[in-house]
Parts: sequence; C-alpha cells; structure tokens
Amino acid sequence: MKNELTSRSSSEALRMLTAPLSPEQFFRDHYEKRYFHSQRVKPEICDLLSIDRIDEIIADSELPAKAINMAKSGRGIPHSEFTFANGAVDRGAVLDGFRDGATIILPQLHFADGKLYDFCLSLQRVFGARTQTNIYMTPPGEHGFGIHYDDHDVFVLQVAGAKDWEIYGDRETLPYRGEGFRSGHDDPGELKDRFVLETGQCLYVPRGTAHRALTHGDRPSLHITVGILVQTWADFMLEAVAEASLRIPEMRSSLPRDLYFDEGNRADHAATFKRLAQAIADTASFDATLSAFSGNFVRSQGGRVRGGLNALCEPIGADDRFTVREHILYSFEESGDDGGEGRQIVLPGASLPLSDALATQLQERIAAGSVAKSDFTVEDSEELDDVIGSLVAYGLLRRA
Repeated sequence: MKNELTSRSSSEALRMLTAPLSPEQFFRDHYEKRYFHSQRVKPEICDLLSIDRIDEIIADSELPAKAINMAKSGRGIPHSEFTFANGAVDRGAVLDGFRDGATIILPQLHFADGKLYDFCLSLQRVFGARTQTNIYMTPPGEHGFGIHYDDHDVFVLQVAGAKDWEIYGDRETLPYRGEGFRSGHDDPGELKDRFVLETGQCLYVPRGTAHRALTHGDRPSLHITVGILVQTWADFMLEAVAEASLRIPEMRSSLPRDLYFDEGNRADHAATFKRLAQAIADTASFDATLSAFSGNFVRSQGGRVRGGLNALCEPIGADDRFTVREHILYSFEESGDDGGEGRQIVLPGASLPLSDALATQLQERIAAGSVAKSDFTVEDSEELDDVIGSLVAYGLLRRA
C-alpha cells in the first residue's frame, strides 16, 4: 500500500500521545501490553477540542438521535429521556441532564468535526487500523461508566478539567471485537494503580485492561477517547480461507446430512475436515489476502473533500496544479477481478480504472506530491481529464 502520509506527520501525531516515550519505546513496551500514563502536559491536546465547541455543537448542529448518548453513575440513560417523540434530540433535556450529573457523550464526533477527523486520519497510517473519537463531557464529582474494559485499544486525551483514574487487572488474552466487559460476570481484577489525569495529559489503555474514571475536583471534565479499531490475524486468516475456498470446489459442497446425528461416520467426516484444511493451507495466498485487506482498509477510510467543490466549479486547465492531500490513503492495484487486465487506483469510497500508460505516470506524479495535466504524456486526454477530476472529487488532490 502506498499513501501520501509522510512519516513526519504520522509520527508527530503519535509522539503527541506517547511523549516522553519514543514511538519505538511505546510499541515495544506498551502497545497491546500495558497502560501508559503520559504525565507530560501537551498544549496540542487542548487545541483539538473545547467546552465552547461542545456547547456550539449541542446548540447549533444537526443532532440526529444517534449523535448523542448520556450516562450517569455507571449506567446508560435511555434516549427517550432526552429526545422528543419524533426522535429529535431535546437539547434542553441534554443540558438539564448534565446539570443533574449525567455525562454527555458524542460518539464518532470526528465525522462532524474537521480537526478531529484530520487527527484520526493522521493516526491510521501508524497503527494500520481505523481510528475513531468518542467525546465525554462529565460534571464535577460524577462518572459515566463503572469498572469495565474495552474491546479496542484507546488513548484518552484530557482536554479540560481532570479525572481520577483507577486501573485494574488485565484479561489473560486480548478480547475480540464485540467481546466487551460483562458487569457482574467478568472479574476486573485487583486495583493496580490510581492517579489523576490532568488537563493536557494523555493515557493509553490496551483492550482488556479494566478501568474506571471519575471527575476530579470542582470543574467539569472534557476528554477525547481515541479508539484504535485493529484487525487481527484471526480476521486475516478467515479472509484467507474465504479467498482460498474460491479455488477449492469441494468447499462449496453442503455439509453431510448425517454430520450431526450419525456417530458412526464421525471418523470419515473428520478425515474430510483434515483434507480440506490441508487444501486450504496449500492454496491460500498471502498476497491475494493482503490485497483484499489493504484495498478494503483504504476504501473504508472515509473521504476528506474540503475545497473540492470550489475546485470543480471551474474547468481544470492543463497547467492548474494540485497537491496530494495530507493523510489520505490510496493504493495502486491490478484490476483483474473480472478476469481482465489493467490497473486501478483505490481511494476512500472509490476505485478508478486506469490504462497502464496513465497508471505509471500517475503513480510517479502522486509520489512526487503534485499533479498538473501538463505533466502527463498520454494519448487519451479524455481519460486524463476524467481521472484528475475524480481524484479532486474524492479528495486525494486539492488545488495548490
């Protein structure tokens, strides 16, 4: 996978979260292993969001019911308590609930806030995973959730106020996605550490590490939780099995009718299972599976198209220069899904077919960081016009 995100921009975003640790120290000693409380105060954290911005969102933004949640003392508050009968958010009820001690939660706010979205995009390259933000605004002396662990790794960025944090035990194994903490069933382990997360500080908590946070002092707390939504080797191997099965005809046969009921044929069925497992091992392609995963990762990133409409309001001239937008992933791939030949560029939300001549030149120009139609020597000018326009529309290129 090739993308325009420079090592400097991605490492800067990570260093903001992990300093004084270097990225190498963080990945070696903490990632997916143990929590890390960075006590260094980083003003950049407070630049990402503010209480005034939350006030503006609640007061003036479009708020579908799923755009806001509330919780108090470890329990979620039903949407019916802060929405109207038609499902619209009752903004006054949200603020009144906050006054009464409830935490305001804005899930996936990065989709509605450009600064948070750019920050998430800058982290996706270094983690090789999608990232998201959830925002928590908690009144003094309150907490939204009880002791629990998450099924994904998180960075907690304390934007305003402070939180009293408690860190408990770890699971023996990392949880799968969806394998969340079950209150009253799962053991959080013994209390291991207690500390205050101050304004401008950051905390990393691996998935499976139980924790709880309560607002510290007499000021409300505002923090950003950045979730790292990794894919696992189990996900990769399942895709490899599916990909290999396309070339193993016997995998398409139905299960034996007596599989569940006839113990007498158990040995024969077990032998079939082992034979097919070996066939998968012999047939599975790492390269094909990697191509599918990387392409899906790029497509699912989500576009960043600010400025694109203005750029497309006028015809794009031969010497109009465009730069490659920061933090947008892309990849050049062979496009042989239908048995044909050719190449394509994969973008968030789209795959654009390319002739070989254009693909080679486009890959070079994008790697160089800027593009103008006059840079290319191609016979099909209509293809060039269409591709450059589409790259602007889908956000890879922005007017210089």
